[in-house]
Amino acid sequence: MGKKVMKLFLDTMLRAAVIILAVAIVVMLVLLARTVSKSKKSDASDTGNKTSIVTEESDPSDPTFGGSGDAADSSDTSADDSSQDASTEDAGAGNAKSANVVVLNASGVSGVAATWQTTLTADGYTSVDIGTYDNGDQSTTVIYTSDSYDVSGLVSLLGGAATADRSDIDSSVASDVDISGADIVVVIGVDNAANN
Repeated sequence: MGKKVMKLFLDTMLRAAVIILAVAIVVMLVLLARTVSKSKKSDASDTGNKTSIVTEESDPSDPTFGGSGDAADSSDTSADDSSQDASTEDAGAGNAKSANVVVLNASGVSGVAATWQTTLTADGYTSVDIGTYDNGDQSTTVIYTSDSYDVSGLVSLLGGAATADRSDIDSSVASDVDISGADIVVVIGVDNAANN
C-alpha cells in the first residue's frame, strides 16, 4: 500500500511540474511576442522620424570637397529648430563623436575606462579605444583636444570635466595603448570613477 501511495504522489508531482513548466513557457512566449511587437512599432515610428544627414563629403556648401560654399543651397526647410539644438557637438567645430578618442583610466579603479568606452559608444562616439594612464591616479578628469573639435557634449557627459590642449599630453603616459593618432584623449580621474 505504501508503494502505491508513493507512486501516486510522485506521478502527481511530475504532472504538476510539467503543467507549471508548460505555463511558464507560454508566459515567456507571450512576453517575447509583446517585446517583439513593441520593438517593431518603435522601429516603424523611428523610420518616420528620420531626417537627412549631410556629411562633409556630400555637403555642397563645403568648398573642401568641391562645394560652392553657398550654404543656402543645402538648407532643409523642414528641419526642426529643436533638433538643431539637440547636440552642440554637431555645429561649428569638428564633430567630436567622429573623432578618434582614447580613454585612459587614471582613477585607480579597475575597469573604469572600459565602462566609459561603453558609455561613449552608446552616446554615438564611433572610435573609442581604452588604456591605463601610467603617471599615477588623477583626482579630476581632463579632456585633451585641439580647437578643431567641439567637446562641449563630452564635457557635459563627463560631469564638467576640465579641458586642455591635445599637445599637453604625449604617448609616454600610456604604455598599453598608442595615443599618438588620437584626436581626443580623455584621462578619467577619481571624480568620474563611479559616475557612468
